[in-house]
Order: sequence, then C-alpha cells, then structure tokens
Amino acid sequence: MTVREVIDRYYDCVNRGDWTGWLELFSDDVVGDEQLAGHFAGIDVLRGAVGGLTSGYSRFNMLPQRVLVDGDAAVVVWRCIAANSHSVPIAYPNDAARLVIGANYFQVQNGKIVYMRTIHDSLPFQPFITQSAS
Repeated sequence: MTVREVIDRYYDCVNRGDWTGWLELFSDDVVGDEQLAGHFAGIDVLRGAVGGLTSGYSRFNMLPQRVLVDGDAAVVVWRCIAANSHSVPIAYPNDAARLVIGANYFQVQNGKIVYMRTIHDSLPFQPFITQSAS
C-alpha cells in the first residue's frame, strides 16, 4: 500500500469500527504519542486500547478534512464527531456547535505505520475521560 492508501484505510477502519483492520495497519514495533493516553510503544498497547475505544464510545468518527502526504510522512487534519458510552457528545462544554478538530502525524514504512502522533484540544474529550452521563 502507498502512504495515502494506508492513511485512507486508517480512517475508513476507524469510522466503521473495524479495529482488527485498524491494527493491521501498524508495525509490531509502532511508537506513538497520543494526546489523551501519552507515549506508547508496541502493537500490544494498541491492541489493549481497542477495548477502551469500543467500551468508551457509543459513537466515534474521525472525518479527514485535509490530508497531506510527503514521502513516507502524512498529516491529517480531522473533525471528530463522537459520544461517550453514555451518549454524551464529545464537544466543547460551553459551545457545542464549535467543531472538534485535531491532527494526526504519521510515518509509514513498507506499508505500515511506524510512528503516529495525535494532537488536539483535550477539553471536548472530558466526557470520554470521566465517562459521565451528563
């Protein structure tokens, strides 16, 4: 797969909840930095994260707004539409209409993601972090 195909498949898998397909996109020795979870190393960490994603969100969509590919690197600016397990929207507390946006940086080698970084404002994700019903 080309870098662009890997990136397109990444978001396709996320948006369909195909976590098995999503995991297949990463190298076994993947390294990353995730805004909420922090630094991670190894595919087993991501395998463990799938349970949190499936139980922590009743809806989770990352909609790419802009994709830039340069060699083996890519940056995606995305919009997130999601809700925690109690169906509380991932949103800004005082401005629910404000778009929740962020970005991912990827390094891809031999058709696998070897590094990923997620960058976004953590405030809208408080309903996921606290799993409150209100």
